[in-house]
Amino acid sequence: MQALTTLGAAIGQFFYPHVCAGCGSDKLGQDSALCWYCLDELPATGFAEQRDNPAEKILKGRLPFDAAHAGFYLSRDSLMKQLIYQFKYKRQVALGEQLGLLLGEQLKKSDCFKPEALVPVPLHPKKLRQRGYNQAAIIANGMAKLLQVPVIEQVLIRKSFSGSQTLLGRMGRWENSRSLFSIKHPHRLRNKRLLLVDDVLTTGATLESCGLQLMTIPGVSISIATACISSL
Repeated sequence: MQALTTLGAAIGQFFYPHVCAGCGSDKLGQDSALCWYCLDELPATGFAEQRDNPAEKILKGRLPFDAAHAGFYLSRDSLMKQLIYQFKYKRQVALGEQLGLLLGEQLKKSDCFKPEALVPVPLHPKKLRQRGYNQAAIIANGMAKLLQVPVIEQVLIRKSFSGSQTLLGRMGRWENSRSLFSIKHPHRLRNKRLLLVDDVLTTGATLESCGLQLMTIPGVSISIATACISSL
């Protein structure tokens, strides 16, 4: 029986090779999307235990939040850029969940983050159908396994596509967020410490819009975590 199991595994590896999403090596654990070399090469930021870190500076003054963190640096032609591309556009869902696990490990070591629920930035339903999954929700699911808190979707809703909000003033961003996102069933999040989750922090406009909508729910407080912060 063991010989048949080994043979079946070998056949499966031939037709559906389990290789590292970073370098293509087959020297990796069965439950990992990355080999040990690529895991060691991930450019961790160390923001989780730093107050007034670069992630917090991007969002400071735009919405009230308790803490903000981005797990890894994303730069041009970097390993992390390749991984995010594989995850978002090549259906590497296991890779996204592993990034969430790594992000959860970082937050678990910090005293700044004590969420009671994770809220992924939502996709528009049309975009969700096209991609097949919400990358922010996949990351949040990985984080939840370590943080032991629920992922709550279908409260923060994305209603429409939008262009960039970076040229809008604060009031303009708030007005625009009303057309981008809305809240349904707010009782599910009332009086909770929320962690808003996304894949990449760039200008912070989307996170700001989501956060402003979440702040309309009575009694909530918000922290923010993304897998990466972009330096492109």
